[in-house]
Amino acid sequence: MVSELKFGVRAPSTAPNQPTPNTRGLPRPSSLEGVTEQRMNVESFNLDHRLVAAPYLRLADRKQLPQGDVIVKYDVRFAQPNVAHLEMPVIHSLEHLFAEKSRDHSDRVIDFSPMGCQTGFYLILQGEHTPEQVAELVEATLTDILGASEVPAANEVQCGWGANHTLEGAQRAARNFLAERDGWLTVFADGRAEASA
Repeated sequence: MVSELKFGVRAPSTAPNQPTPNTRGLPRPSSLEGVTEQRMNVESFNLDHRLVAAPYLRLADRKQLPQGDVIVKYDVRFAQPNVAHLEMPVIHSLEHLFAEKSRDHSDRVIDFSPMGCQTGFYLILQGEHTPEQVAELVEATLTDILGASEVPAANEVQCGWGANHTLEGAQRAARNFLAERDGWLTVFADGRAEASA
């Protein structure tokens, strides 16, 4: 069982209408050269995808709700942006497998959603989480996926496209991600875990 995702680390708060800082309180990436000086509403649109080195885990967002609850979103990047991508049956199967098996390790999992660019997923969790704790959850879940004998809910009753799955493809992607475990917290090609100002 993965350690409880109770996470006592609290990210610095921000003033209203200010971007939420990442795990170490550093500003998010600056605007893209020659693209725009205006920050976009979508966090990932402010990330220079040319500078990251997949696979990695990255705190993408943190929201504090009106009653004080915290939700965090992690970028779980499997493929190098604009260089490689996962095929849809692989993404679909990883989504089903991770969504089901991650909840065997934590009751803090809210969602595991594929990115439209097909390079990774967003893992949404309740509460504060250190990157190492999230890595532990991801590692345990992907290890479970390697031992799976079927994709859960891969049928026309429980899924909108039940035939669009590949257990073997999902397990291959999980195996490849796990093989790079030591580098998951290094997000940028220059070896940084965080964006610089």
